[in-house]
Amino acid sequence: MGFTFSNRVPLQKGDKFSLDPLIHAQRLASYQQIQRAFEAGKQSRRTEGWDSLSLVNGGPNSDIRLVLDRMVRRHQDMIDSDPWASKAINVIQNNWVGDGIVGNPIGGSARFKDGYREWAESTLCDFYGNQNFYGIQSLVARTTAARGSCLVRFRLNEDLLRYGLVPLQLQTLEPDYLDFSKDNGLNIRFGKEYDQAGRLQAYWIRRAHPGERDWTGNTIISDRISAEEICHVYEVRRPGQAIGVPFGVSALLKLRDVSDRDAAQLMKDKLAACFMAFVTDPSIEVAQGQQLDPSTGLAFPLLDKLQPGAIEILGDGRSVTFANPPSSGDFSTTQKYHLLSIATAYEITYESLTGDYSQVNFSSARMGRMEMRQSVSRWRWSILIPQLLKRVEQRYKQTSMMTGVQRTSRSFEWTPPVAWLVDPAREIPAYVDAIRAGMMSLSEVQRMLGYVPSAVLKELGEDMKAARDAGLKLDVDLASTTGTVRPVTMEPPAP
Repeated sequence: MGFTFSNRVPLQKGDKFSLDPLIHAQRLASYQQIQRAFEAGKQSRRTEGWDSLSLVNGGPNSDIRLVLDRMVRRHQDMIDSDPWASKAINVIQNNWVGDGIVGNPIGGSARFKDGYREWAESTLCDFYGNQNFYGIQSLVARTTAARGSCLVRFRLNEDLLRYGLVPLQLQTLEPDYLDFSKDNGLNIRFGKEYDQAGRLQAYWIRRAHPGERDWTGNTIISDRISAEEICHVYEVRRPGQAIGVPFGVSALLKLRDVSDRDAAQLMKDKLAACFMAFVTDPSIEVAQGQQLDPSTGLAFPLLDKLQPGAIEILGDGRSVTFANPPSSGDFSTTQKYHLLSIATAYEITYESLTGDYSQVNFSSARMGRMEMRQSVSRWRWSILIPQLLKRVEQRYKQTSMMTGVQRTSRSFEWTPPVAWLVDPAREIPAYVDAIRAGMMSLSEVQRMLGYVPSAVLKELGEDMKAARDAGLKLDVDLASTTGTVRPVTMEPPAP
C-alpha cells in the first residue's frame, strides 16, 4: 500500500496497539492536526526569542503602568520633531473634530438655544479664555491622540452671569495632572479612586503640571476632586482599563527608524552633491600630519569634511579613498511601504498621511475614506461624545437650572462636522435616490454630511422668501417655479 511506519504516533491511555495501517494513519493525522493547532501559542523555531520575562499575561493597567511615562514622552518627542508623526496627529484631529461637533438643544426654548449657542461660540466657556467650545473639543482630541488621554474639569465663574450666560467654564488638563504617587494597587489606580465595587469615585489632581514645577523643587500637592467634576477622555481597549495610551504606538519604533532613514538619505544626497578636486604634488613636504605651503613654508591643516567646490592639495605619499556603501534598494518604494504601515497604525489612510494621490482613483480613494470614516465615527461616538460632550450637556443643564439663567431642554442632538465628498457629482445623486426610495431620511443625510437639519430648513425658508421678495425664481423653490406647492401625502397603513 506504500504506507510506512517511520512516524511514531503516541498512543493515548486506553488505546490498544494495532498494526492496521488505516488505524495508524488516522492516529497520525489526528496527531499532526494537534501539532498544527494554535501554533502561535507553542514553543517552536518560529517563536524562538518571543517569550521573555517581560512578556507576561498582565492586567489592563499593569501592562500600561510599566511603559506609559516613557511611551508618552517618546511619542510627544516624535510629534514635536518628526513631520510624519505631526501630520498623523493633525489628520486625526482634523477628521475627529474638525470645526467642532455642534450641539443642538431639542425641545428647548429659543432663549435657551440662543444662550447655549452664545456660550459655545464664546471664549468665556474656556477657563483659560483662549478658545471656544469647539476649540476645546479639538484640543481634547489632539491631546488624547498624542498623550493617550485628556482631562476636562468643570469650573463655575459667576462673572459670566453679567453677560447672561450660564456660569460654567471648562478647564483642559493633560493627563500628567493625575497624581500617580497616590496609587496603592487596590482602590487607587493612575490617580483615580474607586470604591469596593470598582466604580469611579474621585480623581487626585495635581495643582500644577509636574513638568513645570518651580525652581525650588517643591513637591506638587494634589487634591481629591469628585468624579462628577472631571471628564477623563481616552480610548478603552481592554475592560477595566483606567487610562489610555497614545494613538499609533504600535508603529512608534518604526516611525523613529523612518525618521533616521530620512536623515541618512538626506546626508547621502548632500555628500553626493559635494564636488571636490584633489591635487597631488610630490614637492610638498608633510610634517606631523600637516601640509606645508610651498609659497610660505607654513603649515595648514587637512580638510576634515567634504565641502562643495573645495580643492585639497595632497603631499607625496598621500591619497584619498572613498567608501562604497552597499545599496539600500529603491528608497521611494521602501519608504512608501513603511509609511503605509505607520498610517495603518494610526488608522488613517496613506494618502492622508503623505498627500500622495498618484496611485488612487475615485473608487479606491472612496474605499479608503470609508474605512477611515469608520474609525473616525468610533472615536466620536465611543470616546468624545459620551465621555465629554454628553457630560458637558448634563452639567450645562444643571447649572442653568441652579442659577435660573435659562430653562433646561430635554436633550441635545450632536452633529459632527461637514464630511467633504470625494466626488459630489456622483455621490449627491446617490443620496437623492436613497431619500426618494425611503432608505434614508433627509435629516439623516444632512446630519451625516455635517449639517444641522433644523438650521438648514430655517435658512432655506429664509433664502426662498428673500428670493420671492426680490422677484427671483429658484429651482429649489417649487412655489416660485410652478406657482403651486406639491403637497406631501401620506397614505394610512393597511389594516
